[in-house]
Amino acid sequence: MRLLVPILIATLALHAQVPRLTEVQERRLANGARLLVVERRGLKAFHAALVFRGGRAEEPTALAGATDLLARTLYGATWPEDLETTKAASGLDALLKQEEGLFESLRLERLSQRHDPTSSSTQLPALEASLGSVQSRLKALFSPSPLADLYTSRGGRQGAEATADALVAWTELPLDTFAFWCRTEGQRLRTLQLSRFSGTRAALVADLHTQGPLGLDLLLGAALPGHPYGRALADHRPALEALRWSDLRKYSRRVLSPNRLTIILVGGLGLEQALPALQLHLGTLPVPPDLEEAILPEIPADLGDRQVQAVLGGEPRLLVGCRIPPRSHPDHLALRMAAQLLGGGTAGRLQAILVRQKALAREVSLRMDLPGGRLPGLLVAELKPATGHSLAELEVALHGEVLRLQQEPIPQEEWSRALSELEAEHLRILDEPTVLAEALGKAQAECGNWNVLDLEMQRFRSLGPELVQAAARTWLNPSHRTTARLEASPTKTTDPVEAETLRVLKELAATRVQNLAQRERLVAEGLRQLHMLSPEERLRTLKLLEAQLAPSRK
Repeated sequence: MRLLVPILIATLALHAQVPRLTEVQERRLANGARLLVVERRGLKAFHAALVFRGGRAEEPTALAGATDLLARTLYGATWPEDLETTKAASGLDALLKQEEGLFESLRLERLSQRHDPTSSSTQLPALEASLGSVQSRLKALFSPSPLADLYTSRGGRQGAEATADALVAWTELPLDTFAFWCRTEGQRLRTLQLSRFSGTRAALVADLHTQGPLGLDLLLGAALPGHPYGRALADHRPALEALRWSDLRKYSRRVLSPNRLTIILVGGLGLEQALPALQLHLGTLPVPPDLEEAILPEIPADLGDRQVQAVLGGEPRLLVGCRIPPRSHPDHLALRMAAQLLGGGTAGRLQAILVRQKALAREVSLRMDLPGGRLPGLLVAELKPATGHSLAELEVALHGEVLRLQQEPIPQEEWSRALSELEAEHLRILDEPTVLAEALGKAQAECGNWNVLDLEMQRFRSLGPELVQAAARTWLNPSHRTTARLEASPTKTTDPVEAETLRVLKELAATRVQNLAQRERLVAEGLRQLHMLSPEERLRTLKLLEAQLAPSRK
């Protein structure tokens, strides 16, 4: 009983008043960039986030992956050479242009050889040697020491992420380096050197090559066909390999425009203290002329019950996604409460019933707004079956819990628990500078208004179970649903010829089939036919398949 009293007091305090973001100060810089400052007096550091709205969703198909490349190339490190605006920068530009020309010539030569494997090219060795020489000269311009990074050497850290709705770059530094940070970021965005472009592109392509097909990519592609939200970057690897430095630089000048930028500062400095340096260095960035907003296709939510089945590596999984409205839609909060009731922590219904009570699932999770929240996306449930249980059993049980949420009265105790969990999460956001900056940036990118972060928590308290159930009946139904059944891969083998044939089949399928599910079926069928051949015939088949691969992929 003694323990119960403080718990009740804390719960009553939460229900009595939800903290608000009254300390956020907002300004517009001269060039249109938005500034949000949250002062935390006493902190000897600051967290800064640069949020450029747009993200992967606004990439043209020919530039798929450009936002990821920008995040890695522009913000992977901060070296003095990247910020040069003098004659040295012109020399670096010349080397980068030379590298681009040699890389493109080499790529075209390899493509030509791929289409005619019998031809013997005499240009390949010379092109490869010239490219290697230029890349060695580029590497020599930069110090490999981590302490050469301007932020690391000052006790800070930085990172960047490409999302469906934005490119977000963040930095944490001691407070006395704030003016230096403003000057550095202003120079970075003016110069847009992208000096590590070729190495970053190669690393990103290699990552896509090794990760293989992802279950979420399958689900998004089937649920959001023809929409940038449903695009799988792995399907656009050839275009990414052909993307040029000059193309990315031109694209970056448009998408990193000040009128797309929100600057968020959380730390030990106030608006009046921060404004002069920000205005001087970031408020004077030029705005590109004649910027056009991307027009994205619309996909109706009620496309019908869509299903896809694939064989992927690893253990079996069930992915069920429902097309839901964007974060700005009136039903979004009600669906977020529905998701909390179903999948909120260990007390959520899916964990309590499917994992602990019925022991059908070994693991469950529920995520909203995939891949983003600015446009209609997905609410996704992912379940892994327990030993001895099938994906079909899990699917029936999941649909049963959704139906029960839609139709049966929600117990008050369960409702209060879900609301308290959401309020506790809101408190955590307000308390942690890094998390607060991230949440403010996400709200601004998804809704065009950071205030929704504050207003949403207030509106949760006016929700009632009837509104949540009505939204669940509207959006969590078969006409909005897509199901991906991912079976365990039967293709694991210790036979080296079979393993190499599997690799080559996957490479060939990736270059010729865009749809991930169709690609997996093609590979599975190829292996099935391979098992019908003798060992000698299998080896001959492997060599024939290898002859169809591009030289760079063998």
